[in-house]
Amino acid sequence: MSMPLGLWVVIGWMAFVALTAVVMIVWGFRAGQFKDIEEPKYRMLEDREPQAWPGREPKGGGADA
Repeated sequence: MSMPLGLWVVIGWMAFVALTAVVMIVWGFRAGQFKDIEEPKYRMLEDREPQAWPGREPKGGGADA
């Protein structure tokens, strides 16, 4: 009796993992995570100061100040 219950638990877990993967892939496409995957590798080669995070001001007192 415990073997069929364990089998259903494993099948349920596999279904949960597969459904989560599908949801995350769909979210990624809808959010634009897979658009322009080539640009970041060229952006890191640009010689300019990085932009601050939106809504945050740079804090003073560091080596840059």
